Formats: sequence, structure tokens, C-alpha cells
Amino acid sequence: MKNIVLLSFLLCLTMACIKEGPPGPKGPDGPPFAWPPAQITGYIELYDQLGGLMARADSVLLHTYNADSMFSVYTDSSGHFRLHQLPPGNYDISISKPGFDSLHMYVQHAGGALDKFTGVTGMSEHVTTKLLSVTVHPQHVGSLFVIDVDIVFQWPQPFIADKVTFTAFLDTSSTPGSGRALSTFFLSDFPTDIDGINGTAHGRFRLPDSLVTSGTDFYVTVVVMPPYTARRSWFNYATGAQIPYPYPGDSIKAHSTQTE
Repeated sequence: MKNIVLLSFLLCLTMACIKEGPPGPKGPDGPPFAWPPAQITGYIELYDQLGGLMARADSVLLHTYNADSMFSVYTDSSGHFRLHQLPPGNYDISISKPGFDSLHMYVQHAGGALDKFTGVTGMSEHVTTKLLSVTVHPQHVGSLFVIDVDIVFQWPQPFIADKVTFTAFLDTSSTPGSGRALSTFFLSDFPTDIDGINGTAHGRFRLPDSLVTSGTDFYVTVVVMPPYTARRSWFNYATGAQIPYPYPGDSIKAHSTQTE
């Protein structure tokens, strides 16, 4: 028993005399953590030019890039898509199908175990109404400068009389998209059928004389618009904004000069 007590005493004394040495050199840092690749998924719905939901939404192509790598996929018959093994990052995804307006979807993708689900995005069929001619008739009416606009167009086929709309812009520039500072109107008169193939429509600008002085060149641009039932917007995930869509169709610009 005495030997055990003595041995324990010596062991404790030895441990008390041991000093901790200086720390060793720091090893190299390991690689920074990176989230593994994951998927971006969602649905694409197809709408005809009248705003009706189409039964199938397959063969819509989606493609995007990350550095030098391209990722692409087609939707299945339900409109579902799945972009596989995308590294984390911000993606500009192009969405296209022949006969439909193209789209871009901007997605912030964090990677990891959870897929990035983009919800449902709608694509609309091209507006097929064709403008044949636009004629302008300027005149003074009291203190107003009035411009009557007559349009001849080709109906979308099969003939549909109540699904054609137009927007007209009045500006002082011949360059499309610049100007358009004077007035805008939506055609209020219902289009009139000529022969089941062609139709006519009429609209009118009304301006104070002071805005259009003698010698002023003005330009009327008429644009075929999708019917109201086909107008919608889609969500930009990068900015949180709703993007107006779909795009307008055919357009014609007419020119005239104001004279006294």
C-alpha cells in the first residue's frame, strides 16, 4: 500500500514538472467551401396568339452558359424542364420555340442540395396579323390639329374578327423608337371586314395646333398588338420586377408634313 502511495506521489511530481512547449507551425488552409452543382427547374406554358392555353408545351429549348460551358434542355409534354448540374452563379436563360416569341429568364442560383424552382413562365405565339398599308389624313378642326389614320391589314387565319388590336404612335422622328413624344392611341373603332382575308381599321390623333407648327414633319407608326387576353408579364428573378410581355407584331410607319 505504501508503495502505491509513493508511486502516485512521484507520478504527480513528474507531471507537475512538465512544461507545455511552443505551438507548432500552422498548416496550410484548406480549399474554401463551395456549394455543389444543382438543378434549375420549372415549367413553360404555351399560349396561342389569342391568349388561349395550348394543350402541349413540349420542345421548348432552354439554354444558358457558365464560363465556357453551355447547358441546354427541352421541355417535356407537360412543359417541365430540368437544367442539370449547374454550378452556383447568375444565369441568363434563353427560352425559344419556332413560331413563338423568345424570352430571357434571369435566375440567381445558389447551388446545393435544393433545386432552384422558377415556377411557371408563359410564352405566346407570334401575332400573325399583317399590316398592308397605313394612310394619314391631317387637317385642322377648330383649334385642333387632327390626324386621321386608316389601316388596311390581313386577318390572322382562320378568320377571327374580334381578336385584332393596334396601337398608333405619333412622333417627330423618323428613327423607330426615338421621338414618339406627341401622342399615342389605341384604335377604338372595331376593325371592319372586307372579304374574310383583309380588313380595315380607323383611328384619330387630336392635338393642339401649337404642338404641330407649319413645316413640322411627323411620323405615324402603327403596331399590331396581341389581344388583351394574350397580354401578360413574367417575373425577373434577378431584379424582382415584372417584365411586360408578349411583344408586338408587324408595324408600318407613315410620314407627312404639316402645312398651313
